[in-house]
Amino acid sequence: MRKSLFNFMELSGIIFCMILVSLLRNLYVFLKGSTAGILFGSVNSSIWEQLKPIILVYIMYGLAELMTARPYFRQFVCAKAIGVYVCVLVYILFSRIIPVEYSEPVTLAALGIGFILSKTLTLWDKDISGFFSVACLMLLLIFIMYFSFSAFPPKLDLFLDKNSGMYGIIPDYIDIGAHALSG
Repeated sequence: MRKSLFNFMELSGIIFCMILVSLLRNLYVFLKGSTAGILFGSVNSSIWEQLKPIILVYIMYGLAELMTARPYFRQFVCAKAIGVYVCVLVYILFSRIIPVEYSEPVTLAALGIGFILSKTLTLWDKDISGFFSVACLMLLLIFIMYFSFSAFPPKLDLFLDKNSGMYGIIPDYIDIGAHALSG
């Protein structure tokens, strides 16, 4: 493992991922509702849709780290799985306190905590690689949620767009103002 490169990548990943998350959140609007915009961007302003770019960028950056810094594979996968779930949890908890209009500081805090935790766990003296199969299951589960919940969101507060009062992909033909007044 290239320890100095790994340390640099983990810490610079916070800023790099923050920039990419900010760009991806607007991808759906920029691509005018295309499939790529649905998959990689945020289709509304719900907490879940704001989380999607964080999850995507965090995991893709982890793959880049894996290829360049070459950390110990199983330890790294376990650390990144825990890191992405902590990112999600921190974002959800902070989003309950801070309004969604101010999601950038919440995103920065979530990414910072996730990256620092994964760096600490990867370099930890204790071997967590025994949890590799659990970590793989955790990553599989988050990808299933990632690809399912935009099109088929559960009717939970986490998936509710407070601006429109709707869940998931908001159709173009819906008058959001009329829908908000009716419900």
